Amino acid sequence: MTARAPAHVLLAERLDRVRDARHIVLRAPVGSGITQTLADVIARTAASGFVLVVSSRRDLLEQWTIVLRSHGVAPVRLLNPDLALELASLSPTEPRRGVLLTTTLDVRRGPVRLALQSLPLALFLLDALPRPDSATLPAVISIVDRAHRTIVVDREPNEGMPSWLHHPVLVQLTLAEAINMSGERHVSPEDYLVTLGPAERSVFQQAATLLRKRDGIRSRPALHSALMQLISGGQETSRDNLGRVDMAWSLVDSLEGLGPDPRLAAMTEAVLHRRQFGPVIVVTGSLRAEVEYVRAHLAAHGIRTMEWTLQDPPKAPVVTADSSPYPVIVATPNGLKVDESLLQDATLVYFTKPRSNADRSWLLSALHTGVARAAVLPVDEPPVTAES
Repeated sequence: MTARAPAHVLLAERLDRVRDARHIVLRAPVGSGITQTLADVIARTAASGFVLVVSSRRDLLEQWTIVLRSHGVAPVRLLNPDLALELASLSPTEPRRGVLLTTTLDVRRGPVRLALQSLPLALFLLDALPRPDSATLPAVISIVDRAHRTIVVDREPNEGMPSWLHHPVLVQLTLAEAINMSGERHVSPEDYLVTLGPAERSVFQQAATLLRKRDGIRSRPALHSALMQLISGGQETSRDNLGRVDMAWSLVDSLEGLGPDPRLAAMTEAVLHRRQFGPVIVVTGSLRAEVEYVRAHLAAHGIRTMEWTLQDPPKAPVVTADSSPYPVIVATPNGLKVDESLLQDATLVYFTKPRSNADRSWLLSALHTGVARAAVLPVDEPPVTAES
């Protein structure tokens, strides 16, 4: 088992001190071991009762599934309608233990909602606070009222506490504490330059207008995927839809005729430079197509790669004594969050910049607490002309 960092130990101690509290709000930055600490709590509780883990996102549930199974927790099951009906019919003598995972959408509808009205819960773990105006909140409150114990993970903390929890206890590890305990200095992301030609810029600008994406789409595989989705969903016979589909097909043709991708070339140069100093993880977007796109390019340049996604996380740490040169990991943003220990001493080279606030916050916390050694982000610039 990987030795726990001081921040991990402190967070676990603080949580243990309030183990008798019925309602807990947990706040801690990346690098503080929040997932592993909660996995320990879940494993102990699930040995003798039901633990319900609820998240708004299925990819986060997949993360929990991977982490909990690595802890030896059994059974870990997705609470779908079929399982809900099975659990609702359990006799009092049948075993009532293990971990059930479901989404905030499912807890307020159908068999899952009905099963949760009678299912005894030793622990309810809510991974992220619902908005105060969310349609899910009444269903969440109903589960909180019935669960023996509730832990709410506040991933984007504000000043207030959720008013719908009765006398909640706050367990908190601040970013400053995590940084101080890691012994790391402040680290900021570096940049690498991507020079985009006029044809490339034109295709992406036209696509952003067509797709009504104010912030645009950064990579070729992501743009191709978005255009094909528009084409497959725009088959209605209205003149506007047909015109948009025709434009999408035209942009797909233009995209495929652009030639070598300057983003791949610049990323590969950044990878080769950083690889001299230790392991490198290339961070793509969330699409599997982007992972394969980057991996194929690196492989064509003779660079050994490994894949790091929710479905296929590495089974061993990135840093091993006999890995020279280190294989380059190609990861999705959510794949990175499955096991922070695999990031240790790695440089993150982003294929495209992180888009969401959550991903940007995660990156800064990972750098400040020393979970990752460094990060390098692309900066897009137009080509240099003779006149300039």
